[in-house]
Amino acid sequence: MLLAYAAGWLPWFYYALADNRTMFMFYAIPMVPFMILALVLAAGLVIGPARAPLNRRALGAALTGTFALLALANLWWLYPVLTGEVIPYEDWSSRMLTGDWIKPG
Repeated sequence: MLLAYAAGWLPWFYYALADNRTMFMFYAIPMVPFMILALVLAAGLVIGPARAPLNRRALGAALTGTFALLALANLWWLYPVLTGEVIPYEDWSSRMLTGDWIKPG
């Protein structure tokens, strides 16, 4: 599964570094099923097998649930940018990873 995901992702690095051009993420949609499968399998490993001690499974479930809640919080935070909503410049700027490449117009 990781090989299939890497096969879809690794060619992007060549184009991103060689051409220095814009990369559109909707071209990565074929990788999404493999990413979801990898996340679910990793969550299963963190939670542990059915015969594992109850406290180990509870801790694994808590960690997995925390990860899922953090992912949902991140989606909520980025939702206005991802959907193209009109928001104040300060709000938009606070959602950008870095300000180095953004020049106010």
